[in-house]
Amino acid sequence: MFLGISAKTMAQVAPPAENLTHQWTFDDGTVNDSKGTLNGSLVDGATVTNKALNTTGGGYVNLDASSLAINTYSELTVEVWFTSLAGANSSFHMLYYFGNTNTGGGGENYTCITPARGNNVSRAMISTGTGGSGAENGVNGPEYDDGIQHHMVAAINATSITYFIDGINMGTADLSGTNGLAALGTQFAYFAKGGYKADPTWKGLIHKISVYNKALTDDNVAYLYMHGAEEQAVITPSVTSLAFDSNYNAQVITVSSANLTGNISVTAPAGISVNPKTLTANTANSELTVVYDGSTAVNGDIKLQNGSTTVSIPVKAVSDANCFVPLYQDNINLIVDPGMNTLGGYNGWGTKELATLNTDPSNVYCGASSIKVGNGTSGGSGSLDLHFTGATSLLPNTTYKIKVMAKTDGPFQLGVERVDVNNSANNVILKSINTNGEWKPIELTFSTGAVLGSDQVIYLNDWNLSGTVGYFDNWEMYAVPDQVITTTTTGIAFDPDLISGTFNVTGGNLENDIVITAPAGITVSPDVLPASAASEPILVTYDGTTTVDGDITITSGTAVSKVKVKSATNSCFSPLYTDRPNLIPDPYLNDKNSFKGWGTWSILSAIDNPDSVYCGSHGGQIKINGDIEVPLAGKLMPKYTYISKAMIRTVGGPFQMGIAGHDYLLGDVTKAVDTNGEWQEFTFEFNSGDTVKAGPVIFFNNFEQTGKYAQIDNWQLFAKEAYTSGVSAVKQMTSNVYVANGRIVAEFNLSDESDVQLTVYNAQGAMVAKEEMAGVAGRNSKVLNANLSSGVYIVKIAHNGGSVIKKVIK
Repeated sequence: MFLGISAKTMAQVAPPAENLTHQWTFDDGTVNDSKGTLNGSLVDGATVTNKALNTTGGGYVNLDASSLAINTYSELTVEVWFTSLAGANSSFHMLYYFGNTNTGGGGENYTCITPARGNNVSRAMISTGTGGSGAENGVNGPEYDDGIQHHMVAAINATSITYFIDGINMGTADLSGTNGLAALGTQFAYFAKGGYKADPTWKGLIHKISVYNKALTDDNVAYLYMHGAEEQAVITPSVTSLAFDSNYNAQVITVSSANLTGNISVTAPAGISVNPKTLTANTANSELTVVYDGSTAVNGDIKLQNGSTTVSIPVKAVSDANCFVPLYQDNINLIVDPGMNTLGGYNGWGTKELATLNTDPSNVYCGASSIKVGNGTSGGSGSLDLHFTGATSLLPNTTYKIKVMAKTDGPFQLGVERVDVNNSANNVILKSINTNGEWKPIELTFSTGAVLGSDQVIYLNDWNLSGTVGYFDNWEMYAVPDQVITTTTTGIAFDPDLISGTFNVTGGNLENDIVITAPAGITVSPDVLPASAASEPILVTYDGTTTVDGDITITSGTAVSKVKVKSATNSCFSPLYTDRPNLIPDPYLNDKNSFKGWGTWSILSAIDNPDSVYCGSHGGQIKINGDIEVPLAGKLMPKYTYISKAMIRTVGGPFQMGIAGHDYLLGDVTKAVDTNGEWQEFTFEFNSGDTVKAGPVIFFNNFEQTGKYAQIDNWQLFAKEAYTSGVSAVKQMTSNVYVANGRIVAEFNLSDESDVQLTVYNAQGAMVAKEEMAGVAGRNSKVLNANLSSGVYIVKIAHNGGSVIKKVIK
């Protein structure tokens, strides 16, 4: 069968049976030697499950190295079938190790295979004589830590070592120096562990290990590869358990099988879906996608079954929506797996492994998993490293923030290296960690220099420290965005009649509490907010007497925001009456909520618009097509004369004040005013009718007027006096005559309906115009049609035998 194993078609020749000295198939649930008598023992939690040595949770197998007597072999082949725990073996480690350990803790007089290493290769090797890796002869190949079943073989004769991966010859290296089988040590024989004490154990499944006293040929190795790992019916998934959360909700695993009579059915508990639901029998590394729905609490098993052959994969899942909130919502977390759900992507040395809801739930801070660093030995037993290089390199002259949840049994450290090569004090940054067995947040903010090393690294370890085991979860690292403080206003003005106000504060990306200070005469409450403040209200109080012209300052670290604060010590407001209520609830126009209106209107502050406020701290403004008004529902009494007074400033033409709804029978009554840009006192009177409408309003606007904009301040409205129908028309008549848009306008009140004559005389007494109208009870307004030239005129308003004389200048 040609499978593209090499550039030429290779024969498959079975190795001579008499050359197989030892074999561990694990098919009987033990680590016994099925071809000899060299039985092993399980150490540190290693198990045998589903016809494989299982070290996914740690541990290894120990053999009697003296009985193995590897130094008596004139030739040697070691064959290993394995499936790694994907991403868990990025450091230096060994699938098998036959040899010694020297007094310094290093390997000596050994042979081994390592499928993945810290230098990103796999390797078969031998080192004897002088000892240590410096004397090694070996062959490299591609590293495999991918959760897929692989086959590796090391063949050694008197002069060379040859390395095979998945049936392919990776090459041959000559033995040099004193390297040879006769010099191999007989101190240790391990599966999933090496002779270098600092190296971690290998994590995964070993399906079969075979030892031959012959250096097998390419044809022999091709036969072993095509023959497969198993003699019995077996289903082998690449994982022994699964754990998910809402941020880590899918995983692709592989399933290999052998000697089955049909396809494999796949079932999953509620909350978990699998695809496909049927796998083809007797194939290697079939992919199976497992997906969590993100919300269902799951504690069950995924089952793989063919006939009586069944494998269960425990699966647990929880939502972590309430236990992991990123520091920054809009910035990219440079830790690609903040939930610590996989060891893939990390480097480091020593022991580092996953603690999951299945394997070690008490040491998972949040979600599905955390990462354990260290093996219980102090001084340096593990390091979890994250490298930034090439396209992922950190940026120069940039501030970064790191946050991680930690649980340690003693001192560990968070380290940053090679981030400022021109400044040694900033090139290596260390932060101590010691949580005394409790989960605590660890934070570190640092800034890079102008020149960075080619390989920046961030790590968590116990190097030269007395801590032995640390667990880490929710790891975050960001380029820190600008720290900002925002407020809902830029200024607050006060006067003796307005002594309190509020604004809201929001912090963005802050590191420190927010501190609020105020000038003399002003107090704020609260004066400290947390860095995470989101639209928190601040009450500002003025003492009513101090002259204030300064800033409320809001600070957090380097972030600063200011709110201008100013006081007017004199309100310059004199009410028309002190024995009755002002029907304008906010005569100083301090609070927009006291008014209504349409179009463009606003309340102005003396801070931002000092020329637009007559006195005090605020005033009202309307622009073209704008109106400001005060509802008077329930406030007007029938048959009353009311007087309104205000300070008015108009620009660009007249505006008008008016009353609506004061009389059930009458429409609006208005009075125009044009101050030509100056502040002037303005008075407006009207009579309420026998019946007042449900919702009267007093207003100030430029409806059908030509003014561009106007300000109003010190607005008053009082009930002046009651009136009685039938009183002399002349006495009851309240009138006003003025010029608007080149025409004479007459406004007057009548106590009863009647005809009215309006006569105009020039300064010499000659009549120049006369008009009549049907007057109504209450307020009346008449624009005379006469187009008169400039001059002084006398206007007579006659009604039921009474009259009023007014002078007007045009």
